[in-house]
Amino acid sequence: RLVQGMTYIDGQGVRLIYADGKNCYKFADYDENMSIKSTTELFTSEENAFVNFDCADDGTMIALVTNVHSDYEIGTPEYFENAEFTYELRKYAPDGSGETVIPIPELGDYYAPYNDVIQNFQLIDGKLLIVLSSGKLIMDLEGNILETRQDGGFVSYCEDSSGKIIAAADTGYCYMDKLSLTLPENMTEYGEYLRLNLNLGITKGYGGFTAFFMLNGGVYGMTENGSLTELFNYNDSLVSINDYRSLVYAGEGKFAGISSEMDKTFLTLLTVRPDDYVMNREDMVIGVVGGINTMDQELVTMFNKKSDSFKAELKPYSEMDDFTAAVLIDDAPDCISYSGTYNMRRLKNLGAVMDMYELSEKYGGFKREDILDNVAEALEIDGGLYGISQKFQLVSAIGRSDIFPKGDMTWQEFKEIYDSMPENVYFSNISMETKEQVFSFLCAGNLNAFIDYEKGECNFNTPEFIEMLEFTKTVRLMPEIDWQTFYDTHTDEEINLFFKENDNRLLNGEVMVATVNATALDDFINIKHRYHFDDGEFTLLDAPSENPQSNIFFQTLYSVVTNGKCPEGAWDYINYITSEDLLTSYLQTERSFVTFKGAFEKINKQIRWDSENPVYVDENGVTVTTFTTEKPITDEEYNMALEYISKCTIPADYNQTLYNILMEEYEAFAAGDKTAAECAEIIQNRVSIYLSENS
Repeated sequence: RLVQGMTYIDGQGVRLIYADGKNCYKFADYDENMSIKSTTELFTSEENAFVNFDCADDGTMIALVTNVHSDYEIGTPEYFENAEFTYELRKYAPDGSGETVIPIPELGDYYAPYNDVIQNFQLIDGKLLIVLSSGKLIMDLEGNILETRQDGGFVSYCEDSSGKIIAAADTGYCYMDKLSLTLPENMTEYGEYLRLNLNLGITKGYGGFTAFFMLNGGVYGMTENGSLTELFNYNDSLVSINDYRSLVYAGEGKFAGISSEMDKTFLTLLTVRPDDYVMNREDMVIGVVGGINTMDQELVTMFNKKSDSFKAELKPYSEMDDFTAAVLIDDAPDCISYSGTYNMRRLKNLGAVMDMYELSEKYGGFKREDILDNVAEALEIDGGLYGISQKFQLVSAIGRSDIFPKGDMTWQEFKEIYDSMPENVYFSNISMETKEQVFSFLCAGNLNAFIDYEKGECNFNTPEFIEMLEFTKTVRLMPEIDWQTFYDTHTDEEINLFFKENDNRLLNGEVMVATVNATALDDFINIKHRYHFDDGEFTLLDAPSENPQSNIFFQTLYSVVTNGKCPEGAWDYINYITSEDLLTSYLQTERSFVTFKGAFEKINKQIRWDSENPVYVDENGVTVTTFTTEKPITDEEYNMALEYISKCTIPADYNQTLYNILMEEYEAFAAGDKTAAECAEIIQNRVSIYLSENS
């Protein structure tokens, strides 16, 4: 059955709203033991429709129905592309009676059903909050649009137990006088390392708590005095919160949730664990440098649900130095999660992390041949593998192939092309609209061109680097935009037109380059579609350097710590989070460029199938839309992607300390306080000191 939503009705129990697969929408009420008390039919849609439900705390229900009218066969792309859409609100009393149907105006200015996804539909403060993939809007119960906002960002709203409105964002919350998309500047923070779970948000409180916050580590209750109290910890409770689509209070000591696992959906009741429960597993610690996020919590909890031998817990480290200090005093975790292959090399040189190829020989697990060749080449040090990542990104730039016949260029070759362009051609579109962004593209974000981490040496005091600095001062850039004023003074239609024109500037020859980022195969192919190129008309560009090579970016690396107490458990954990089963089913990786061959091929095969079947009818008769590429991915496009990926062998590390050094000194140069030669010399000295202290 297709679950539409759930809520808790005080004194009555949990209510679940669902569709039976035949366009018939019903609700079921459950008692305190989650046994069904009754089911009630609301309505049957005679034609294909999208339906979003919410249920108020008193049981009042409302639905937004998007009816689809099309002359084309359902399951074909033309079905939606040529469809007409009508909209209506349906209201129901708590017992399902008193249906009221209200036709509402055309939502085309705010909502395009074929392209948009309604991510949240909520009845609050007597109004409807509708969160789309492209923005948000507030509607009254007569269908009138009261407020819109085009920017993204997840915010969850609820009315607490006293009826006051709370808005909860990623790292903090606030009380509001009325429902609004504009939040106060000052938010009350949850606390260090705590973030809102973006799947679940917040709900009304019960039993001495004014509200329940679903944070990344567990469920917290807001007390009358405004403090947050942890009610249960996901990891300790072996709850994979990533599997949950909804979680609501279900009576004292209980929460009910809708969860999915292995393509099946479950209605789950979480209760207090018995006092005599014993978990007979070996304890293990996963260290996280930079703070614990939702992904860390999810992976550890999923591992703990699966493992019969080990029980992992997370330990945060604010800085890498905090972790290395723990290693020196023999208080290290068993596994460490961090960013930067430069950190991996540093840890290897300290003897702090183990060679995974040796671990594989001792305990079994993945081998070198299981990893993509370009990934192995990027991560190996002296023939060993001291860290691994689940996924990678491709970060580069794009230009016309008639201007850039090849993507790897020296600085002089790049500069000659720029000098040959007409004076009315800008360097880039708004992807690089400031000289600081140009400097970041050429230098600060291209550190591997200037630093040899293996030798601990850098070469910033060169004529080429000095010339790059001078170049950024006179580079032809598009007029800088005051974005706040831009959004305040333009309509949504004007804003959309501006960004379309911005993308067209590259093909039209108005600009030379644009920066691009691809996290998955469909991202990579959509680069071509976004800029309206045909095959062979564009070139992917690496930042110019004397030894130009394509970069690969790993956001998070995992290593087994040498003096940890449980290396076998740490290795088991790393093998689990890099397994084909997890990488192809886990929300954070299932559409990504993953680092292991089997999962990489399986994910890309699915993305290609989706591109060929943008609309299909599933086994329940439900029309499903997939959002991948504008057109089916061709063999030529796929092979182009594989060829480019195979060349990406240089880790594009983002070292915050080194980046800050370059940007600090560049700002002084840009302000006229230093010459280019002086700036280069200072950067050379500061980076050299850093490398000598951290190699």
